[in-house]
Amino acid sequence: MAVEPTPLSANNPRLAALRRLTGRRKARLEAGQFVIEGPVALAEALAGGLVVDELYVDARTWADAFTRSGDDDPLVRTVDLAAAGGASVWALADGVLESVSDTVTPQGLVAVAPRRTRTVSEVAAAEGPVLVLIDLADPGNAGTLVRAAEAAGAAGVVFAGSSTDAFGPKAVRAAAGSLVRLPVAEVTDVDACLAELRSSGRSIIATVAGHGAAPEVLDLTGPIAVLIGSEAHGLSSEIVASSDLSLTIPLATSVESLNAAVAGAVVLFEASRQRRAL
Repeated sequence: MAVEPTPLSANNPRLAALRRLTGRRKARLEAGQFVIEGPVALAEALAGGLVVDELYVDARTWADAFTRSGDDDPLVRTVDLAAAGGASVWALADGVLESVSDTVTPQGLVAVAPRRTRTVSEVAAAEGPVLVLIDLADPGNAGTLVRAAEAAGAAGVVFAGSSTDAFGPKAVRAAAGSLVRLPVAEVTDVDACLAELRSSGRSIIATVAGHGAAPEVLDLTGPIAVLIGSEAHGLSSEIVASSDLSLTIPLATSVESLNAAVAGAVVLFEASRQRRAL
């Protein structure tokens, strides 16, 4: 039997807290929570072991889904699964979900879940390359790189320096369930992060726009940490100089550079190809 969401008024304090979680990184850090929007993203996260604290559903969308397919509707099944794990389920009147959602057209539900991160040493202890994002600003790129890192068999991702919030709504949407399954660390001190990765036995590989070795000629099969810099400025000259190796993806002469997410994915999958060839 499907769970029956509890109606919640539009002026309930829970919604003010939800708006803060959706809109402000500081609020997410203080609460130790983040937001997932949409039944597909939530279903994937639940399948990855996520436990949801609260779930907010649009009352009309819920009623339509249940009328259409009953307990077999994907949205209904996802809500039931979250509720079975202990989530409180609230129903919102028309228009209320739009006021708390990060998207222009919400997909019927918004979930609040605990923000779970690992330490750099925990990420470094796993098998596969570690991807380090340094001052990466775009949340879509960040989430895409988390997704690519999991797909390529990486050990995990470290968000370092002033990088965007790994658990911001846009990054969560781009990463989908990968953010739950793949170890993710967040640190502000880049030098300490790189020192810790080195002490774990990993070689530091800086991705640069020019004058680095092509990824296919480097040995990427061992314990490595791949650095991706900001979209606007790349990695600092100091970080590049202190790295063990520099890597440049060969491009046609008419192309100046690759998107950060594309560049990171190319390197990760080249490392994956080399490991498979062993």
